[in-house]
Amino acid sequence: QMLVKVETDHGIFGWGESGLSGREKAVAGAVEHYREFLVGRDPMQTGRIWQEVYRSQYFEGGRVLQAAISAIDIALHDIKGKALGVPVYELLGGKQRDRIPTFASTGDEAEG
Repeated sequence: QMLVKVETDHGIFGWGESGLSGREKAVAGAVEHYREFLVGRDPMQTGRIWQEVYRSQYFEGGRVLQAAISAIDIALHDIKGKALGVPVYELLGGKQRDRIPTFASTGDEAEG
């Protein structure tokens, strides 16, 4: 897992994550590459930024670039929710159900 922190010039920050285990350094490099699409931009324009970042790829990019874009997108939505004072699920259309089945796993082996 890799966490990405995006901070605005107003001090609001958002967290995103990438679940591409074993490729964290590659994803971190891609996130750094995409930095130019974020600096000085309005973080409330999540859709526009996503389109520009995605369309900037000469090739489709594969899993590494998609993981980087996803982490950035999650962080931008976190910023947007904080700025508007609403949970991110409200930005995505609101509550859809009362319960969500979940599953958790990790790729690390426990020591001891």
